[in-house]
This record gives sequence, structure tokens and C-alpha cells, in this order.
Amino acid sequence: MKNIQNGIILLAAGSSQRIGRPKQLLSYRGSTLVRRSVQIAEATNPAALVVVLGAAADLVKDEIRGQKINLVYNPDFKNGIASSIRCGVDYLLKHYATIENIIIMVCDQPYVSKKHINRLMEGQRKTDAKIVASSYADQLGVPALFNKTLFKELTLLTGDIGAKKLIQKHRAEAIAIPLSYGEIDVDTEEAYTRLIASTIEKKQLKQRKK
Repeated sequence: MKNIQNGIILLAAGSSQRIGRPKQLLSYRGSTLVRRSVQIAEATNPAALVVVLGAAADLVKDEIRGQKINLVYNPDFKNGIASSIRCGVDYLLKHYATIENIIIMVCDQPYVSKKHINRLMEGQRKTDAKIVASSYADQLGVPALFNKTLFKELTLLTGDIGAKKLIQKHRAEAIAIPLSYGEIDVDTEEAYTRLIASTIEKKQLKQRKK
């Protein structure tokens, strides 16, 4: 079996304007969103893991200190998510020339798991697809895997447009991997409150079934 080199870019540079505090550091299941995302990414054994920092960079860096990751600061993070994607891709291409696929993750999708990231990798290995994207709420989005044939296009993204634009452009060459509750992210205080309430409810339900 061919040993395919996969790199992961975790985007953690956002300024969290809508929630009013660094959402990367929000507590979730005994950890924080960013630390949990790093641990999930690491557990898939990528050839390289890059975390792109921006807003609250020092605080986020302290939160994931000790992890075996590459930290990259994006000075242009206020210009939109595309700048962070470019920053991460440029770093991987410069330091990991053998990377064949890049997976882009964000740190505020609480229902992403190690199993799901592995499914993206397996989907590409089996089909040789240019894109393997997560499917939820009748759309395709991140986490998403991009083959090396699209690396150049990733570096050309601009503004506050993320990977979805590229997925839409190459929809005919993409395959979808279902991700339950993938549409749930933590952009507002209300969304975070609902997430915690749901997590507590599910935990209580599980305990009652024992």
C-alpha cells in the first residue's frame, strides 16, 4: 500500500469578533477548542501539522505549548481566512516538499473527530480524488482534503473566502464524506451556550442508560 504524505493545516487565527473573546480558548469537554482540535489532528499521524495563529496568538500558543506542531503566525489575519490558508500552505510547501495532500481544519467545529479526518484520508487514497470534503446541511465544506494538484489554487485564495470556493469550483472532481453536525460551529455566545447545554444533556442521557 502506498504511503501517502498528508499534511494538516489547523486555522486558529480568527479574531472572534462575533463572540467577543478568543473562541480558540473556549472550554469544551475538559479541554479547549484549539487544544482538542490539535489532539485530533495529531492522532491521525499526519506527515506535518501546521497551526496558523493570528488574533490572541500568545494566548493560543501557550494553550497548545508542548504539542509537536509547527506554529506559524499570520500577520495578515485581519484580511480574512484566505490569508491564513495561504500562510499554512506556503509553510508546508517550503518545509515539507513530499506532501501530497493537505487537509484544512478549523478549530470551532466541535463534532469533528479523529475518525472523520481518517475517513477523508482514506477516501482520497481509494479514489485518488482531487478533493475530499465533509458533507453536512446540504453542502460541502471543511474539514476538507485537497490534492497537490490544487495547492497552487489554495495559495491564490483571497479575502474572507475560505476553502469552500475551491470545493465549489471543482465540485465534479470532489467526493463527500458525511459529518454529523458539521454545520455547528462556535461563532457566537448563543451558539456556545447551546453547545455546552447539548453536551451536558447528552452526558446525562448516557449516564441514565447505564
